[in-house]
Amino acid sequence: MRTFKQLCRGFNKFEWGLLKKGAKVQFSNTRCMSAQPAQKFVQGRNGERIIPSPYGNIETLDTFIPEYVWRNVNEFSNNIALECGVTGRKYTYAEARDASNYVARSLRNMGYAEGDIIALITPNLPESAIAFLGILEAGLVVTTINPYYTVEEMAMQLDRAGVKGIIAAREVAQTALRAARSKLPVSVPMIVIDDGTGPIMEDVIPFKDLITRGKELPPLKPLTRSPDDVAVLPFSSGTTGLPKGVMLTHRNITTNIEMVEASGYKIWEEMSSIDQHVIPMFLPFFHIFGMNGVMLPRLAAGAKLVTLPRFMPETFLNVLATKKPTFLYVVPPVILFLSVSPFVKKQHLEHVRAGFSGAAPLAKQDVERLYEKFGLDRDRFKMYQGYGLTESAPVAFLETTGRKYASIGKNIRGCEVRLVDQVTKMDVIEPGKTGELWIRGPHIMKGYYNNPDATREILDDDGWLKTGDIAYFDEDLDFYITDRLKELIKVKGFQVAPAELEALLRTHPSVQEAAVIGIPDQRFGEVPRAYVLLKKDKSASEEEIKNYLKGKVSEYKELNGGVVFVDEIPKNATGKILRVQMKEKFLKQRV
Repeated sequence: MRTFKQLCRGFNKFEWGLLKKGAKVQFSNTRCMSAQPAQKFVQGRNGERIIPSPYGNIETLDTFIPEYVWRNVNEFSNNIALECGVTGRKYTYAEARDASNYVARSLRNMGYAEGDIIALITPNLPESAIAFLGILEAGLVVTTINPYYTVEEMAMQLDRAGVKGIIAAREVAQTALRAARSKLPVSVPMIVIDDGTGPIMEDVIPFKDLITRGKELPPLKPLTRSPDDVAVLPFSSGTTGLPKGVMLTHRNITTNIEMVEASGYKIWEEMSSIDQHVIPMFLPFFHIFGMNGVMLPRLAAGAKLVTLPRFMPETFLNVLATKKPTFLYVVPPVILFLSVSPFVKKQHLEHVRAGFSGAAPLAKQDVERLYEKFGLDRDRFKMYQGYGLTESAPVAFLETTGRKYASIGKNIRGCEVRLVDQVTKMDVIEPGKTGELWIRGPHIMKGYYNNPDATREILDDDGWLKTGDIAYFDEDLDFYITDRLKELIKVKGFQVAPAELEALLRTHPSVQEAAVIGIPDQRFGEVPRAYVLLKKDKSASEEEIKNYLKGKVSEYKELNGGVVFVDEIPKNATGKILRVQMKEKFLKQRV
């Protein structure tokens, strides 16, 4: 048996400090394989070859999300927390904190019990963050829904989540109401945020009433729930299939923020001379990247978030010119826009000190074009990247040098990694050799809501999340994503499940069978393409098939990759569509 000193060999100053304070430190069930100081691999109890984080382990936080976000609010209570980039309405930190508490009081006064699920259906508005935190402070669970979903798409999530209430922006309230009435009891309340797009409908509850009434209600009683209970229920398609509710706990969310901050991501220290960081917020709050990659950690740090309901070039450039942002969170298409648009001038970026790109791979040439266009100093202006999944709350890797554009970097503090060969199922230990990326840590989801079968497919008994992404690492143990085992299509960072589109295509009177794959697209990363087998003696045109989906799915799910009519849909012996092979064939034909 090893001594305590042997167990703690290699601990850094931070971890020793935690131990001295009596804090809980998370140990992996591993033993060292090498006596060399820079250990690359450790061996698990079943012989796994595990790559621990180079930043060490992490102390998990025993706190609720609202407590974490507002813990330092008194330090910057008079600073602006949230400002609408369209209308200019704004909330200071003191006002935002009070408003979220009043919302929580009103929700509990409406009879909601701890653990009830509330749907939040809004584009980015200042009130979106207030509602989100208010729902959680009441001890409820929030499921975020894309506000630009169709009625059918919204209805599916409302039904699967078992929603007990809805908070929606006025712009999308009619769609949300139709979706609710198709699946939920009439008694389910509809709360509507006044976003300035039109008058508030009748028979709904104005969101501002929750704030004004909540002020007069008694303080909230302490919650009986635990930080290990589910807090957020975003929907993801996982590695395959239709969207599923991802159960993320308070501990998952708050610990992932701490994991990122403790992983060599020193940009905020380097920019400490700035009184308050200003961040244009067009990445949607309903998506995990915007939610826990930006909104929650940056509110916890006292930044000003200038909300934009969606990315519109004119509005975005106006915010760059007038609000003088210091940091940009983007996706690759926005980098492309900045580097090629004739309307983007150097003065738009003169206050920006760095950027972070996620949701899809960032092309080196697009970043280089940006540097060259504006003569940016690469040491002053760095472009960071990361990798994650909804199922990992979301961040798992960070590239913090701003130099390896193609790399997702290293696994963040507390996140363990395995690379598993697809054929042999053995762990990969050689640089340059590919395998499926598996990750484990305190940020990994609890499972899929009411779906144990899907949970077992992606999470093994030892807590390893099988990402479905193919990767390799280099000599520095920086990782690179090369392909996806999973069949999901990533359009502008959003997931599109082929099975969902195929099911809709089969309802067309002329379609017998269909297969959908994602094909590369310079602007959007990927776009869906359908291969369609028509019924005997039936006919249809490409435009007819494409138009059939319009209105039934969100715009980004439409068949912008085209429609190809085929005589056969390739399947394996069990009848599963061989989408991976179809995509490989398409890519070979392009070469």
